[in-house]
Amino acid sequence: MLYVTTRNNRDAFTANRVLQEDRCPDGGFYLPFRPPKFTHEEIDALADKSFNQNVADILNLFFNIKLTGWDIDFCAGRHSVRLETLRHRIIIAESWHNPDWDFERTVKSLTFQICKDTRMPTDWIKIAVRIAVLFGIFGELKKSGVDSADVSVLTGDFTQPISAWYARQWGLPVGNIICSCNENNTLWDLLCHGQMRTDAVSVPTIIPEADVTLPAGLERLIYECGGGPETLCYLDSCRKGRIYCPNDAVLTRMRKGMYVSVVSSHRTETTIPSVYRTHSYVMSGCTALAYSGLLDYRAKTGETGYAVVLAEKSPVCDAELVAKALGIPVETLRQAI
Repeated sequence: MLYVTTRNNRDAFTANRVLQEDRCPDGGFYLPFRPPKFTHEEIDALADKSFNQNVADILNLFFNIKLTGWDIDFCAGRHSVRLETLRHRIIIAESWHNPDWDFERTVKSLTFQICKDTRMPTDWIKIAVRIAVLFGIFGELKKSGVDSADVSVLTGDFTQPISAWYARQWGLPVGNIICSCNENNTLWDLLCHGQMRTDAVSVPTIIPEADVTLPAGLERLIYECGGGPETLCYLDSCRKGRIYCPNDAVLTRMRKGMYVSVVSSHRTETTIPSVYRTHSYVMSGCTALAYSGLLDYRAKTGETGYAVVLAEKSPVCDAELVAKALGIPVETLRQAI
């Protein structure tokens, strides 16, 4: 697969280049030159393969390699992603089952398997692995009779939302993508009001991963919805610290199938014990934020179909927050998990 960038769609770059650096010398983010498009038959065939084989197949497509399901098993574990079904057709996709209790461990392991490099994964690898995992998750859902589902994610640097967006564009039956913000809600301003401050100052909260006011990955969505000219307009606003206002056509494309919810830190804290009481399930702070965003979306739209909440961190990763919310000692929580 060849790649172009968000700031240059004339020059093509190899997969090897994408594996070595986050951005092109012009500062743009890499993206596929000719995006793949999966047919309904190919999507249905996901149910015939194992989770790890589906992940391997997508990564092979991106990077021209020859991984097998056994390679993914060796790097990420046989059950690196587990689906926990709650009530009301909500499924928690736990991708943190590894020694670090964090999905980033899986991304690093797969990066080494792909390019034998111990450096931090590049921007596109992080997205590609998440896309591949989404294909694996939907393959498992199809095995249980679920044909499509909404996906709720933590907004953060926009890696999770844009991964789900690409997967949907390429044929995966992802419904609406719910982007959950905390008090740093510039993305909500953009999609709900059509404008976004580019000079906003981040407010520290209990969920540091969501304390992002200008998500780096947002440039990808702007490029995909408005092309090079709109990207230049956005970058010019960022350089000058001005308010970015996309035109109506671009804003309409950005909003399509994308919902943004703002969840306060207090509500995130109260969601953890609430879910435990009603579902006997312990969530991390990040997962609680994404779960709350999904509930807001359902309350506003009346949707009741299947939905997947992506959980990339174990409750152990923010044990003090979770233990405090549950009213138990940290050591008790660690032993329980």
